[in-house]
Amino acid sequence: MRKSWLIMGLVAMAMVALGWGLNMGTSAQSTLNCQACHGDIHAKWAGSPHANTQADVATELAEERAGQTPDEVLHGEDAEDCIACHGPTAISAHGGMSEAQALSYFFTTTDGKFTTDTAPAHNSDWPSIACTACHDVPGDHPANMPTLALFDSQSGKYESVDSASKLCGQCHGDLHFADTDHLTYNAWTTSKHSETQADVASELAEERVGQTPDEVLHGEDAEDCIACHAPTAVLANGGMTEVQALNYFFTTADGKFTADTAPAHSSEWPSVSCTACHDQHSPGKPSYFNSSTKEYQPMKNSGELCGQCHGNLRFPDTDHLSYNIESGTGGIGVPDQKTMPGATCTDCHMFASDVDGSNSAMFHGHTWAITVKEADGKSTTSCTHCHTTIDTATANAIIGVWKSSFAALDATAGKNVAAATEAMKGVQDKALQAKLEEAQHNLEYAESDESGGIHNRKYLLALLNDANERALEILSALGK
Repeated sequence: MRKSWLIMGLVAMAMVALGWGLNMGTSAQSTLNCQACHGDIHAKWAGSPHANTQADVATELAEERAGQTPDEVLHGEDAEDCIACHGPTAISAHGGMSEAQALSYFFTTTDGKFTTDTAPAHNSDWPSIACTACHDVPGDHPANMPTLALFDSQSGKYESVDSASKLCGQCHGDLHFADTDHLTYNAWTTSKHSETQADVASELAEERVGQTPDEVLHGEDAEDCIACHAPTAVLANGGMTEVQALNYFFTTADGKFTADTAPAHSSEWPSVSCTACHDQHSPGKPSYFNSSTKEYQPMKNSGELCGQCHGNLRFPDTDHLSYNIESGTGGIGVPDQKTMPGATCTDCHMFASDVDGSNSAMFHGHTWAITVKEADGKSTTSCTHCHTTIDTATANAIIGVWKSSFAALDATAGKNVAAATEAMKGVQDKALQAKLEEAQHNLEYAESDESGGIHNRKYLLALLNDANERALEILSALGK
């Protein structure tokens, strides 16, 4: 018996030395040293906004809470729980304390009240958003892996969540505090990025009948649905390949997709979740989660991130080419050009106004919509940020005209290119064949943008006009 207890004691000592700690309760353990085994992840986290939250809280207390006690900040008329999101495991420091005590311990006060000079205190004890703020680490780790969970600084216990996005939404949304003004998660739930499974199911049922998941991904006409529509889906069910994910999330018959293929295990489907574009351990830098390698690829900028799926940066043969159109290159016989030099995808699609309390400000651009409806019924349109002489209604009217004129020209060019294609059957004239190739390419390229004539408008019109002119030249040469 003594020998068994000695072995257990040595094991426990070794775990502490390695930084695993002994999690004997429901509260976050300050003894955990995740860095001992996860040094690479810790290094990323250390340079992220999640690792540097104390100064922000101090600034807000000094600017907005001067004259209030910690208890008044947390439970007063205009209550705000700074600890819960900016450093939830702070209550585990200094032997354990309440949220009010933590607020008093980590930020300076005068006569028990915050002042305009309030600053961080006991910096070395402040955990920021530590590993154990989002991971419930079992006492027998690493035999058992941590689970996604929010550490609730009010109760000192973990609250389970069933997805990474819902975990983010605790603080970057209203899942934990209904009256928060940080509504990134809420905005995401209203976007197309949050509803992608039905689209994939429809495409599989319409275009991939009789194919296996492997044939869809690696066959003759390969298309990687998972990579763009839900890259983190490969992390579900304990981890799987893209082929396994496609099979798991969509119904098949005898291992093949059918005209009746539909979504499956929908509650686990992540869509284009927060962690598809943000490495959770370094969320401040745009990163693309590669479902093939299960690793993040840091991007140079947000436009490059968008271009992985809304352009050909990841898949050269894709027909989703908004990023390429915006760059103003790739046409045949049409000079390169940019309608709005310097403007990026996110300047228009992730604009957030500086009007405090507006949906545009609280959503942080995560509806990706040009126009955001405000609570008072009015709208905020990103166009007006640069084009200050127009209002939202005028901007939307202009956009409507642009779309209508593009659709009309596209229909004309499409009709003439189709006629030229038919007329060229059996014709071996190389000059006319080159004109046809140019017309077909420029027409398809313009239509691959999918903005309806908004992105890089002058370039889009140039592509369509060129396609139409080449087609008419062919028809004229053939006497059609």
